[in-house]
Amino acid sequence: MSIERAMDILRKYPLCDHCLGRLFARLGTGLSNEERGKAIKDYLLMRIHERILSEGLSDELLNDIKALAMSGHEPSIKFLSNMGINASPAKCYVCGGIIFNRLDEWAITIANSLRSLGIEFRSFRLGSKVPLDILNRELSITTEFSISSAESIKREINRELGKRVSAILGVPFSREDPDVEAVIDVSTGSVEVQVMPIYVSARYRKVHRLINREGQGRWPIDKVVQAYGARDVIIHAGGEDPVGVRVLGNGRPVILQVVKPAKRPDINDVYPLLRDSNYDVVLDNLSRVRASAVDKMKARVRDYVITYRVLAITANSITDGSIKSLHDYFRNRQVVQLFRRGRRVRRRVSMVYELDGRVVGDRLVEFLIRCQGNLYIRGFVHGGYGNVEPSIAGTLGFSVRPVEVDILNISD
Repeated sequence: MSIERAMDILRKYPLCDHCLGRLFARLGTGLSNEERGKAIKDYLLMRIHERILSEGLSDELLNDIKALAMSGHEPSIKFLSNMGINASPAKCYVCGGIIFNRLDEWAITIANSLRSLGIEFRSFRLGSKVPLDILNRELSITTEFSISSAESIKREINRELGKRVSAILGVPFSREDPDVEAVIDVSTGSVEVQVMPIYVSARYRKVHRLINREGQGRWPIDKVVQAYGARDVIIHAGGEDPVGVRVLGNGRPVILQVVKPAKRPDINDVYPLLRDSNYDVVLDNLSRVRASAVDKMKARVRDYVITYRVLAITANSITDGSIKSLHDYFRNRQVVQLFRRGRRVRRRVSMVYELDGRVVGDRLVEFLIRCQGNLYIRGFVHGGYGNVEPSIAGTLGFSVRPVEVDILNISD
């Protein structure tokens, strides 16, 4: 049994109750590491006492009691004192015997540091910086004695401080989605605090074709900043819109990273602030998400299915029969796109799932194109100067120039 190694460990290394109990953290339930460590030492002393009663006192058993006493075990110290032997505890080999004595003090410091932010928060997370020599000493014991039931000292510090800070603030400790974070350096007692960003998932629509120089249109970012009392908002969009393209229909996925929010309003209270017709971009379907949602959204972008409306001018007249031929040819058709950067050429393959169209006027045609999200839509229409194959222009055999492009739907 791994617990039987506890006496072997204590013979070599004096460990406080916390550091001994942590080696066996996966054994027993409902106990703190401190309680577990004390229970193990109590058990070891009772075993030794049992052997003394049956075998008599030997140097081996006496030395084991002294090892327990060196680890700060009060019943062992008292046992030796009754025998006329004075024993004093040694410093814990791992933590030095001072870290866990300062938890209450540090909890007050952390709580005051979080309060000093002067913002609303409903949850917090704790981290700790522990000197490398402490971590190395802990690791050396688990390695030397092949202990597989241990947890790290950082984890225990974070958990024990978290419970204390939570009791002081009346705010729950949260590892996964905290509003604020505090990190304590246990070698100095200094605390660093930060406000965690809020991530808001939404769908955006670009309702105006008139756009600014950057091609993104006016977003209601100032309204989002106002709603959250934030320092800034970072936009993480699920893909890029071609310049001059309206985004209609259900809109494109986007996640707003609200930087250093001072307020955390209910998402339903944010909606009214965004209802302003002076912006080119409309945000809908707001919901809170975690930071990991950004990477997940961006990883799916190439697999979005997008329906485009393209109004194009053709060099020659186009007939309904030509449109029918395009419809048949481009059903579930792969399109190869070449992107050149200096001497480097990058090849991208995209799917066109469906293409329909109608003749609007003389040499004016409207196409509806349902395709994979990474298709260069204008290049697909005009041929990309030979870098998109097949293309609408290449298939027809004459120039096709897109003049208006709208996104009608995005399936993500």
